[in-house]
Amino acid sequence: MVKKTRKFSQFIGAAGVDPGERLIARRLGIIFEVPMLVAALWILLLWWENTRTGKPIEHIYDLVLWGLFVIEAAVLSIAVRNTAHYLKSNWLNLSIILIGLPLLFGFPVYFGALRLLRLVILFALLTHVGNHVRKMLARNELGATLVATVIIVILSGIMMAALDPSIESPGDGIWWAWVTITTVGYGDIVPKTPAGRALASIIILLGIGLFAMLTATFAAFFIRQDEEKIVSAEEASHQRLTRIERRLEKLETKIDLLLTQSQPEQAPDD
Repeated sequence: MVKKTRKFSQFIGAAGVDPGERLIARRLGIIFEVPMLVAALWILLLWWENTRTGKPIEHIYDLVLWGLFVIEAAVLSIAVRNTAHYLKSNWLNLSIILIGLPLLFGFPVYFGALRLLRLVILFALLTHVGNHVRKMLARNELGATLVATVIIVILSGIMMAALDPSIESPGDGIWWAWVTITTVGYGDIVPKTPAGRALASIIILLGIGLFAMLTATFAAFFIRQDEEKIVSAEEASHQRLTRIERRLEKLETKIDLLLTQSQPEQAPDD
């Protein structure tokens, strides 16, 4: 399953750092996930503001996001052992860098090309975050699962607020995503546009699996705690038994010594 996911990530050009790479490259890859997550939230909020107010997104924001991909590609290309393999597995980053070059040199960018750049950047950012979330869920740990759930809820909520006019703010979208993923479904906020309902269908399917995983992780956490208590009690009992055995051995040694000393010495034969 892990190999298939890895192959799919390589196919879409967002595989990240190979697990077999050296430690410094893997650590740098993890460090870059934080600004990528912040950038994903930022671009989604800009998208929501653009759809609500009609205010155009400043080119400086596009340049900052583009620069983030340039820095990541440059640093990780130097850090990895096999640079060619890294660039081939992350060709989406190179596409973003090439499409955004006119922004750097101040050339006029057509609206269609600019929209394509933003869509590709958004797709790449969400893919980065998705890979990180998948790795967190694969740990099967309560803390990592909770963090992954929060990330999915926030991103889904902001995307829904940007897509569907009936959801007035990112806060309402996040509330809707949380209610949907936890399968509660109050019905106080409902997407009404085809795009919103399409995204809702995906989040509902995702929520079923995510909520089941979250429930299983909670159960495993409490079971693990009970097992640790049982193991601790068994270890304490074993230590007490070991101490008792040692005392008994000492007592046996002392008793044998006393018996030896109390026996009268035999007289020599005439």
